[in-house]
Parts: sequence; structure tokens; C-alpha cells
Amino acid sequence: MKNNNNNQEVFTGTVDQLLEHCSSIDLNMLDKQLKDQEKQDCLDVIMRELDCDEFEAQKIYDEIALNEVKTVVDGLVEDGIVEIIGHGEDGEPLFGLTELGKQLQKEIDEKNNS
Repeated sequence: MKNNNNNQEVFTGTVDQLLEHCSSIDLNMLDKQLKDQEKQDCLDVIMRELDCDEFEAQKIYDEIALNEVKTVVDGLVEDGIVEIIGHGEDGEPLFGLTELGKQLQKEIDEKNNS
């Protein structure tokens, strides 16, 4: 049964049925739905706070997301984990792992495979 307020399903059944239902959930699909809802919530706040339409809110959202990525990448460069190894056709920087970055990646891979 759907709840008309927020498109959530209402579950009715026993605890065992609920556990069975939860164990069959596609986690990738759930993650995508949560990200989509989070993005829509952000767009709603932008539209409300800045009194703009969805198109303009999307542009602002994209700009914020790009700034966040830039901040993370700048931090990785500053920490010596990645470095600029060249530039693409449009002049955008191309990044690669440094020796430290390769070592960290190896440690992560080993931890994930154990």
C-alpha cells in the first residue's frame, strides 16, 4: 500500500515477514532512491530559499556539487595522494595516484579482500 504523502510503502505483516521483506531489498536500488530523494530535497530547499524555478535550482545544485568535488580533489593533491599527470584536450587536468596514493589503494584493496 502506498502512502500518498511521500511515496513510501506501508508494510503490514508479522515481524518474520518484515525481516524477509527487508532481506530481499535491492541495496543498489535503495541507495539510488535515497540519493534521488536527497537531491530533490536539496532542489526544493534551493527553489524555496532563492525563489527560483527548478531549472535554476538545478544549475545552482550542480555548481555546489562541482565545488565540493574540487575541494575534495584539492585536498587529495595537497595530501599527496593524487597528482596532476597531464591535461586533456580541453585543458582539464588529468589526475593519477602518487606512490602514497597507490600504497593507500593497495591497503584498501587488501582490507576489502580479506
